Amino acid sequence: MAHHITNFTSQAPLHPVAREALLGAFDQGWADPDKLSYQSSTARILRDESVATIASHLKIAPHHLEFIADPALGNFYAIAGLLKPSTLLIHSAIDRSEVMAIAHDRKSMQLTVGSNGEINCDSLEPDLPHDSLLALQVANGETGVTQQCDRIIDLLPTSKIACDFSSAGLRVPLPHRWDSAFFDAKSWQGPEGVGIIAIAADDQWHNPLPHIGPQRTTSSVSLPLLMATAVAIDSWVSDEVSESQRLRALSSFLRSEIHAGIPDCDIAGDLDSSLPHINSFSFLYVNGEELLRHLDRAGFAVDSGSACSAQNLTPSHVLAAMGLLTHGNVRITLHHDTQHDDVVALVAALKSAVSEIRST
Repeated sequence: MAHHITNFTSQAPLHPVAREALLGAFDQGWADPDKLSYQSSTARILRDESVATIASHLKIAPHHLEFIADPALGNFYAIAGLLKPSTLLIHSAIDRSEVMAIAHDRKSMQLTVGSNGEINCDSLEPDLPHDSLLALQVANGETGVTQQCDRIIDLLPTSKIACDFSSAGLRVPLPHRWDSAFFDAKSWQGPEGVGIIAIAADDQWHNPLPHIGPQRTTSSVSLPLLMATAVAIDSWVSDEVSESQRLRALSSFLRSEIHAGIPDCDIAGDLDSSLPHINSFSFLYVNGEELLRHLDRAGFAVDSGSACSAQNLTPSHVLAAMGLLTHGNVRITLHHDTQHDDVVALVAALKSAVSEIRST
């Protein structure tokens, strides 16, 4: 008999409507949209329609968007495309590792965060150089904490702004001022391998990768995946209208049950200033890997550590920056198909697992 697992990890399957559309997309979108044949003309229309759908939901004009096949390069495109050798790169202590890597070998400034995960605006110096760039993580993928983007941007009136929407997706609106932005189609249950770079002004951004020719990027995303991305965003947005409040209520229930039922637990961030579906808990005297295995045996898949895989359960630099426990951590992500009974069962399994681990 197959082992049933209820998914509370950050990853979710392709949206069911997009999955149904994908096979047809492969049948229709196989031709090169840039060639002159009839099939290519059809493919070009499908491409333009898909881009227009995505752009309308992002509230960004289509000509400002570039599509990349490797979302892992998304922050690099968004940030490095705005950098000059003299630019001061400003980022927070809870940014993604790829942002830290960009900052490592250049002039940079790291902003601290409070115990709630929000950037300490007092750490922004009033006399920052005119040539500076803020890498602004709109929402943190480990804790769900969102930043006061407009307030932070107003404190840096001369800085360029590169926004990371890879976790926030469409759940947080664009700030009033931005120069580049990165989105990942997976944030709305789109397919793997579709990243979106938004570029506000062509004359302020350059392709940071070696290239020949005038194209801003290689635009290497396959047309069927682009079409599936458009279908997914349409369907996900329609679902989210009712699901957002339901998921926030489920997260509130989850947090209150864990707080009341398991002592010595850190809960990361305030739900009122977080995404509605991401929750992070750290338990004193508990090994995170052991806790994951207990939950897996009980039928629940969750995340833990800075990147959850069998090879990497390293302590989270995000939790460390917030001054929270970095061991015994689980990240619980709620999805559109998560039900109240699923959360009740997970809470019971967590209580049992933590109690058993602490007693050994």
